[in-house]
Amino acid sequence: MAGRPRLGQHFLRDDRAARRIAALVPPGVPVVEIGPGRGALTGLLANKATAYVGVELDGELARKLMDRFGDRPGCTVVEGDFLDYEPPGQGPVWLVGNIPYAVSSKIVQRATVERRYAAAVLMFQREFAARLTARPGDSARGSLSAYVAYHWEARTAFRVKAAGFSPRPRVDSAVVVFRRREVPPVEVADEDGFFEFVRAAFARRRKQLGNMAFENLDTTRPEWLEVLERAGVDRRRRAQELSLEEFARAYENLREVGGGNR
Repeated sequence: MAGRPRLGQHFLRDDRAARRIAALVPPGVPVVEIGPGRGALTGLLANKATAYVGVELDGELARKLMDRFGDRPGCTVVEGDFLDYEPPGQGPVWLVGNIPYAVSSKIVQRATVERRYAAAVLMFQREFAARLTARPGDSARGSLSAYVAYHWEARTAFRVKAAGFSPRPRVDSAVVVFRRREVPPVEVADEDGFFEFVRAAFARRRKQLGNMAFENLDTTRPEWLEVLERAGVDRRRRAQELSLEEFARAYENLREVGGGNR
């Protein structure tokens, strides 16, 4: 099936990888596939799902996929942008897709805020996948790592070589499995404020926390050092070394020092 790559998409052509991805999705669940492209996963997913919807941005590809798979019960392909798509029913829904690098962060955020997506099997460029699953102390750890860990249990399932795509990308990819947490692993008073704090901590990731741009937190240096001390966080550590629990303690102490206004 011919098709025009959109948003830097590289179409999966490795049949073994496609089967391994589909095998990570349990039978008997509704599935939404992001950008089914040339249909490497579509038939495999439609065969095991109670209902399948492919959301394809490229209208030509969407029509060809409907011609190919549209006669299967419960299988449909819609033309549109996944970022604007509302999943059917009350959920839970499994999300699957080979995600273009240019929209990887937006896809993760969209999947997170739409709570009907209970689980996901998503393929990203390997470096981006490493950011999603990075643990405290990992060089790839950043604010996105903390955001994912707060909302999901995420793990890397396997890698897919660059040769398994057309056109061939410059780097390998990795498949990440997400399962939504029913309850976040830490409790914070204000989620938006918490993640704004985490992003500020990672803004200069190579700096020790005691030397970070504390003015971005609307506080003074003595107050910020007091926050770290009360949270039990050594000022010589860097943001990538902190656990989610330590970030939460620091944030709650920052709120207390600031009178609860953050």
